[in-house]
Amino acid sequence: MARSSMAVFSALWRAYGEGRLDRALHLVDPECEFTLPDGRTYRGHDGIRDYLATTRRDWRTVAITYDDVREDGPGCIVAVGRVAASSADGRTTFERPQACVAEFRDGRFVRGRVFGDPADAAVYAGEIAAERAAQSDRPPRS
Repeated sequence: MARSSMAVFSALWRAYGEGRLDRALHLVDPECEFTLPDGRTYRGHDGIRDYLATTRRDWRTVAITYDDVREDGPGCIVAVGRVAASSADGRTTFERPQACVAEFRDGRFVRGRVFGDPADAAVYAGEIAAERAAQSDRPPRS
């Protein structure tokens, strides 16, 4: 039986926080897609590894705290919180709101998008829900 979306999100988030997300890729679909607020998109397991390497190289510290994590329909998790970071060269520091919408299928992460504005994440989650509802209203293919 596949794990629930919340269980997979929690396991991936815990692995990320412990610096071992690369060891939890069995919970990530090989064709996954992960998009940052600046539009950069990472695809597949290699993309996730590239994202982790880039983050380690460019940032001395990154602290992401999600205070509100909820399932927003089947297979969709919305997490809202804050991110604080300082660059590797020490020239850039920031703290700001952040939200993430993560989609799951068959107990695996398939698509995620990070937003700087939680309201944008709510709109995006609504679009996902509408897309899924439209798909479920279509007659099955013969």
